[in-house]
Amino acid sequence: MNSQNGGSYSITSVPPGAYVKINGIQIGITPLLYIPNSSILVPFSLDIGKPGYYNITLNVSQLVHSGAQELISLNLIPMPKTGEIHITSHPDGCLIQLDTNKTVPSPYTFTSVPEGKHSIVISKTGYKSYHNSQIQVEPDSLTALQIYLIPNYERKELVVTTSPPDANIIVDGIYRGTSLKNLPLYIGPLGDGQHTVLARLQGYRENIATVSTKQDLSTNLHLFLNSVNQAPTSSSIRIKTIPIGSDVTLNGIWVGTVPETGFLILNDIPPNRYKITLSLTGYQNYSEWVFPIEGETITIDKKLEKMI
Repeated sequence: MNSQNGGSYSITSVPPGAYVKINGIQIGITPLLYIPNSSILVPFSLDIGKPGYYNITLNVSQLVHSGAQELISLNLIPMPKTGEIHITSHPDGCLIQLDTNKTVPSPYTFTSVPEGKHSIVISKTGYKSYHNSQIQVEPDSLTALQIYLIPNYERKELVVTTSPPDANIIVDGIYRGTSLKNLPLYIGPLGDGQHTVLARLQGYRENIATVSTKQDLSTNLHLFLNSVNQAPTSSSIRIKTIPIGSDVTLNGIWVGTVPETGFLILNDIPPNRYKITLSLTGYQNYSEWVFPIEGETITIDKKLEKMI
């Protein structure tokens, strides 16, 4: 049918800023007051969507009555944020298990992996398996792992590589060898538990890490060394809130407002300890301590709680 309509539709979404389409043609973004005209035929489809969220389609079979207003309020559901994990192994032909999924042969790239921490098991007959339950996947990024398995007959548990190579490796205060470009340094025997590993190379800053080993596992550790003449790499912090418009303070200093377009991005943040506070009228303040290391990007994506 084709009819003149004096009514209207008030269309809102959480979060706001979603596009609204009538029969595939965009008519605006939320919040939106839509008044159909005489060219609108019923039934028609109403699509509401936003990048990073699932699209919602409503079928409208009857126009709102003249002088009336119909409220359409929708909560958009976020799409899963995913990244990739690429794994190579030595020796070739190892089997890889991501979380509880079935095993696949290496090398292998896992795609559409949900952001967050994941568990990896790499195994091969005659070798000590590699276990890691702290593989961090970031949205739209690639996590690359190169894993070395130690033969069962070896009385060693720790594999150390460095960038650049040729660094002296000291474990629990004892020199254990030098990392090489194409040959990892196998270290052991070590007692089960935590150990302190230090990499030292002339012209570079020392790097120290704590690692846990077990006699029947292949524990891998890769250490990056920065030149003493290289300026420390700054970090970044990405902040997004639902609803948008939150004020952001960094160690008590206001640094901006979360925009409608998505993330408030703070670049050139020196590695340090920071307290992030998010505040918005009508919502409870949210605070979080972050500790960005050199070159790291930290993402905060928070839904604020309404005040009671």
